[in-house]
Amino acid sequence: MRAAAADLGFEVAAVASVEPLDRDRAALEAWLAAGRHGDMGYLAEDPARRSRPSALLPEARSVVVVAVEHETSAAPFVAEGRYGRVARYAWGRDYHVVVGERLGRLADELGRRLGRAVRARSLVDGAPLLERALAVRSGLGFVGKNTMVILPGRGSWWLLGELLLDVELEPTPPVEGLSCGSCRRCLDDCPTAAFVGPGALDARRCLSYLSIEHRGPIPRELRTAMGAWVFGCDVCQEVCPFNRFGKPTRWPELRAEAGVGPRLDLVATLSIDTDEAFRARFRGTPLARPKRRGLLRNAAVVARNVGATATVPALRDRVLFDPEPLVRGHAYWALAGLDPALARALARWTIPMDPDPFVRDEAQAALDGAP
Repeated sequence: MRAAAADLGFEVAAVASVEPLDRDRAALEAWLAAGRHGDMGYLAEDPARRSRPSALLPEARSVVVVAVEHETSAAPFVAEGRYGRVARYAWGRDYHVVVGERLGRLADELGRRLGRAVRARSLVDGAPLLERALAVRSGLGFVGKNTMVILPGRGSWWLLGELLLDVELEPTPPVEGLSCGSCRRCLDDCPTAAFVGPGALDARRCLSYLSIEHRGPIPRELRTAMGAWVFGCDVCQEVCPFNRFGKPTRWPELRAEAGVGPRLDLVATLSIDTDEAFRARFRGTPLARPKRRGLLRNAAVVARNVGATATVPALRDRVLFDPEPLVRGHAYWALAGLDPALARALARWTIPMDPDPFVRDEAQAALDGAP
């Protein structure tokens, strides 16, 4: 199996059994009960099913778990009063498609080597499965205090994928005796204090969740903490000592030049005025996930945080003409910091006219000079 995986570019591959992940299911249920999943209601749909790999392929006898290193090195980010940061995993093409396609080829190759058709299902962060728990069971690594799977000697700059097979493969043993020790840099350096304890994340405060999965307004008290992060956040991995071992990705599809790269021009982003233009710009990349309204919401917040005064004309247009209340409201917040006089002038028009209460509240806050 490993030879076939290596031939397809999977330099890290291991095997887990399909036995239920009962301990991890209990941890998931406790996390859900605490409401720490925020808007991600799909995680609460039959959590027990997520702990049973065979629920996704009844014929499954083994799970091949792969890890693919994405871009790891980055020059120091400089906003230059115009740019927002993108998390490293999202610099290239959409990893769901890239990794999933090669997993399908791996299933075909295993079938060829076995001399029979195999029943298989490839999964890449898009199915109800506790994939980090499976990665630990397969021996790829351990879960650090930042909830990321850390590979011994390799760090956590990895994307996970799974291939369920109707083939009985020998499981690889889990890693023993490795942990984060006394280190707590990820917990202490999180911009929004999203960790409630080691290995315990409250997604409702996590910048990756807020900028990608969250569908509503960014809470006002967390907007400044977003800093320059327009999509995702890498802080808890950047400060992790294990990640000094990261290497450049071997997959050209995941390199910066294959996708949007490490930063977004905020003026260009806030000038995208239709869903069609947004899809044309970000199709095939992870940044399509929050849709136009979500990414422009983020860009507005970041524009104020980095002092992007060049975005003022685009923000004015978003306030006046954007069809999405989520965008109009955050554009007000950005203008209130970048051009308070313009924000107040627009607010006097908006408060009696805009049909959306969120937008009216943001306009009133701009008029009042609220932070």
